Amino acid sequence: MGDASSDLAKLSPLENIGIGVSAGTIEVCILQPMLYCKNATLQGLPFTLNPAVLYRGLTMSIMNMSILTGAQFPLTGAVSRAITGGESRGLSPKEQIGAGFVGGALSGFLCAPMELVMIQQQRNGGGLLSTGGRIVSDHGVMTLFRGLFTSCGREGLFTAGYLGAAPVIAEEIRERFGIEGKFGSFLGACCAGLVAATLSHPLDTVKTCLQGDVAQEKFRSMPDTVTTLYQEGGMARFFKGWSWRTGRMICAIWIMGQCKDRLAPLFYPHHFPPKKQPI
Repeated sequence: MGDASSDLAKLSPLENIGIGVSAGTIEVCILQPMLYCKNATLQGLPFTLNPAVLYRGLTMSIMNMSILTGAQFPLTGAVSRAITGGESRGLSPKEQIGAGFVGGALSGFLCAPMELVMIQQQRNGGGLLSTGGRIVSDHGVMTLFRGLFTSCGREGLFTAGYLGAAPVIAEEIRERFGIEGKFGSFLGACCAGLVAATLSHPLDTVKTCLQGDVAQEKFRSMPDTVTTLYQEGGMARFFKGWSWRTGRMICAIWIMGQCKDRLAPLFYPHHFPPKKQPI
């Protein structure tokens, strides 16, 4: 099992962007229905099996995840290079997870406005440009950044999971139990996804409610949203939709990990010379 953050450190920022955009696009096209179900659960929207509704906001969702992973890969790679000081060495488990968290948290500044537009499309329909234009004209441009703090925290934990914890856990599983290959990678993704989703789900709940209510009719600010949600159902209210998000995160961590492992050597083979076979 490769060291994800060390692999990213081998690539240039532009190469990392190419890997990130490709991985994000593949993940969203597969898992968009799970994202709709999670957001519907958090906001009390009706469930449906209609693909036209399940894939509503797909264009923005692809842009969101592609741009985010396109940023998270080079940001995490840059943090990894800063940690090693340019030395040619692998990162420790703590360094891998820390690099992923910092890279992900920085990407939250890109995430917040894109997810807000997508959530508004899921709630109200409408095109990408018309929805964005309506939000700005009705509520001001800064409304696009509602939920910024929670976006940064959530993306930090998510990236720490798929670029940090998942390969670390998969390596631990290989060493302790002799389980490797795709099944070992999937078990690593399951463990990392479970932990990352559980820790970040309250942040995602607050973010989704803030971004779904741009008119601030019910959720005015982050502290007000936390208080309102707690009054509605205690701590359990913050974990509503947990199963949908956890399932999606496990799948997303595994899919993007596989994309990284396979696309990086495919796109940029000069960074990955064939290993010499023992004589």
